[in-house]
Amino acid sequence: MDRRDAIKAMGLATAGVASFGMAAGSAKGADAKTRAVTISDTYQYPGVTGKLLVNKPRAYEVMEALGIDGIVAADPINVHYLANSVTTLTKMHADDPAFATFPRDPSQTSFFITSTGSAMETANGDREVPEIIPFSYPATWATSFVKDAMERPTFEPPALSGKFGVKENADFTPRERAWLEAQDKYNAEVAPTSMWALVRALKASGLTRGVVAVDDMRIVPQLQHMGLTDVKFVPGNNVFRRIRVVKSETELAMMRVAQANNAAAAMAAARSLEEGMTYAQFQRRFEVECAARGSVAGFVLLGFTQALLPDHEIKRGRSYMLDAFSQAQGYYGDFARTVVIGDPTADMMARFKAQRVGRAEGFAMVKPGVPFHVVEETAKNAMIKAGMPAHSCSVSLHSVGLQHVDHPNPLEAPFDYDSDYVLRENMTITLDLPYLELGWGAGHNEDMLRVTKTGYEVLNDESDPMVIV
Repeated sequence: MDRRDAIKAMGLATAGVASFGMAAGSAKGADAKTRAVTISDTYQYPGVTGKLLVNKPRAYEVMEALGIDGIVAADPINVHYLANSVTTLTKMHADDPAFATFPRDPSQTSFFITSTGSAMETANGDREVPEIIPFSYPATWATSFVKDAMERPTFEPPALSGKFGVKENADFTPRERAWLEAQDKYNAEVAPTSMWALVRALKASGLTRGVVAVDDMRIVPQLQHMGLTDVKFVPGNNVFRRIRVVKSETELAMMRVAQANNAAAAMAAARSLEEGMTYAQFQRRFEVECAARGSVAGFVLLGFTQALLPDHEIKRGRSYMLDAFSQAQGYYGDFARTVVIGDPTADMMARFKAQRVGRAEGFAMVKPGVPFHVVEETAKNAMIKAGMPAHSCSVSLHSVGLQHVDHPNPLEAPFDYDSDYVLRENMTITLDLPYLELGWGAGHNEDMLRVTKTGYEVLNDESDPMVIV
């Protein structure tokens, strides 16, 4: 076994994932077993208890500072954040598949608006959810629903029954009994549509006046048409992001799992690289490595950013950047390394060492109260001083969570744009340290950090910053 094969074998063994062929003809003579990928029980969610994700103290703090009485989530990301759920209709990309509400007054109720089927699903006992208002379908759709909606907009039409059929005298399993209880509790008086369920929620939590932030302002005209004319609705996307940027303990547990899985999948995929492999083949490998760990691949960059391999396929003597992004239960990991095919040249090692200097000095600046740009400038200047060509390095710091960039943009502008932000305890961030030069190649390094009271915690294995294949 030569050095390259030995490295590949060690990587696969470490990952706990069986080797498999990349494409027809690339694994000659391989049988079905060598192409199989083991789905390992090793990759679980330690520390994740199913509690609500939302950081309530942070939410109250932000809403108080901004003078907001309540927030409404329509974006599936924010519904997930408030309701701890991704519904089936959301996965179908249905219109208005679910909503969630959160009032500033702690004595008022938060609500999760979802379909009748998903309301029953919450009885499985795997997670905490807010109070539920389910919806089904208007019983008068074929007769008077549209006419009533136009002429009597504040009239809530009757809804079809939200109850499923039940066999008499059946020997129900414990889970089925829980479903029956949920059906009796939630599905007896369902709303006819998700929008009517949302109106019910706002009325029930005292949000029929005051200031309510909505993350998708497209629903506001309909809410006003349905009678909520005394509410001042304001854009809420950056309100949610301002809350979400500081993670709860449950979220931090999810982020640790997401990044550990992401980094392990990226390293296993990197060690499978072989000369002649295309980007598409590598991408499939990364996707399978993610799936074997219970994660879902987002994107993976290989070569010179995106899918830009200088030779269209993997070649020896090249230095590539590898940037991997995947999610576990909605939370994302973001991880990057430099991949060298064959023995690294002196120039490759020099740039790699300069990048390590930048990483060390940038990380040393991470603590609460430090602006993003200070960390970025420190790392970039250190890389250049250590010998990195100035035109090749690009440094950026960003928060990661339910989105790739999880921190807010300024609230005062009517559009999104990048702005400086300040580190806070329990933010989860990455420092991107790529170096790219057309005609030469590329490299990268990215680790995920949790900002602590006095510094940071690394959420992935820091070893192997250069992967030699």
